[in-house]
Amino acid sequence: MSVTQGGRRLPRPRQFFNPRQTAAIYEDPATGWREGVPHLAWLWLLLFGGFYLAARMVWRPMIFMAIVILISLLIFGLFALVVMIGFWILASTQAQRIFREHYLRKGWYEIDPWEQDEHGTHGLM
Repeated sequence: MSVTQGGRRLPRPRQFFNPRQTAAIYEDPATGWREGVPHLAWLWLLLFGGFYLAARMVWRPMIFMAIVILISLLIFGLFALVVMIGFWILASTQAQRIFREHYLRKGWYEIDPWEQDEHGTHGLM
């Protein structure tokens, strides 16, 4: 069977996120796939920085962080350590905004964690 022929589409398991642990939910309108952003995203970003962004496939802010750190290394030398720590803390405080902008830029819908429907349609059908 070739890629263009397609095939039987298997039902996708329903995704439900615990509203007490999830700050925001984003849904891809084309596939219905949902991604949740935890309340503790700031902590994960503080602990793991760009590695957490790479694991979540949020490439633009990760590349921006790497460029700022590299430029500060080239310009400030040893003082770059202070700049890197400050930038790392600043980025972690903006974690929810970083994820929100990332998913909305991709055209995903934001869903209220307390008002999830069990069908994954976000009221579109």
